[in-house]
Amino acid sequence: MREKHPIHTTLSTDAMRILERYEKELGTKNTVLERALLGMDKLRFKDKTDTQSISRIIRRIKTGIPGFDGLIEGGIPEGFVVVVTGPPGTGKTTFSLQFLLEGVKNNERCIFFSFEENAEQLINQSIRFGWDFGEYIDKGYLEIFGFSRFSTEEITEIIDIFKPKRIVFDSLNIFSDITDFRRSIQWRNILKEIKDKKITCIAITEKKHGLSARKFDDFDFMGDAVIFFDKKQNHELDPYPTYYIYPQKMRLTKLNELPSPFVFTDNGIELKSSAGLERKIACNTLAANKPKIENIAIINRELRISLNSIIGFSELMMVKVPGNLNEKQERYVHNVLTSGKHLLELIQKRSELS
Repeated sequence: MREKHPIHTTLSTDAMRILERYEKELGTKNTVLERALLGMDKLRFKDKTDTQSISRIIRRIKTGIPGFDGLIEGGIPEGFVVVVTGPPGTGKTTFSLQFLLEGVKNNERCIFFSFEENAEQLINQSIRFGWDFGEYIDKGYLEIFGFSRFSTEEITEIIDIFKPKRIVFDSLNIFSDITDFRRSIQWRNILKEIKDKKITCIAITEKKHGLSARKFDDFDFMGDAVIFFDKKQNHELDPYPTYYIYPQKMRLTKLNELPSPFVFTDNGIELKSSAGLERKIACNTLAANKPKIENIAIINRELRISLNSIIGFSELMMVKVPGNLNEKQERYVHNVLTSGKHLLELIQKRSELS
């Protein structure tokens, strides 16, 4: 039984009339006053945060991308909505699938909502990297909804029933018009469901520009984190584009804000560092737990890119595109060109033997 405390006060005539009217309904004046005060408190502090219930520990979710978690203090904070964005063909969907793979491997339930690809196409994409998504679907850890045309209510119902720990939406540009996205009650209902259940979510969006444009949209402002994907030719003679991943924002996280190059390996996306790779080659400290064939493939690719550049520029100089060369300069360029081609042949033969 709650303890009672006597009070002594005075009321205006109008307030007394209201009190007497409700006294007839509720029985006593003190009951009327008590209910009125408690009701006022409930309305005033309806959305007040209970600071005692907030965890001081930031639980981080591993992405499963080798080399990436080190850029974001070990992983994505649990319950974050991460906007993965960039131009087409830069690895956004592969990154997201690899993120879900890490989850199902740790017995977490995961959902992929695709608004423009069918489930079979996504599963085939995963097979390319040796990921058996079919096994996890059969075991009940993964659901892939292709060409999703669900209503907001259906999406929230699926989330409520399946109880996932990780979700991917690909892409939000198809799901909602960017012009009124942040005011959209449909997305806000889904967002509330995700936040309430502390689901870590990747929301893929599309950009028509690369990283250098430095333009942001409403999708970027909505997210707790933004990861930008891009690719570019380092120079005209480079036969391969270099892919970059750039964490632009992540709340509660100290970021490495430099764009990091990555490669598509047989096992998915993996970050690389040219300087770090050279040090590992020189010191013979390539990771012991990585298959030898994979390390050789990465080294060969790096060497071929550099040699093709050297050969290409040497050939331009030999045909005097930059201008005339004297006899001594021509001899030097000829030696560089001949040696470069010879070394490229040796690397190619070494690759075939491996």
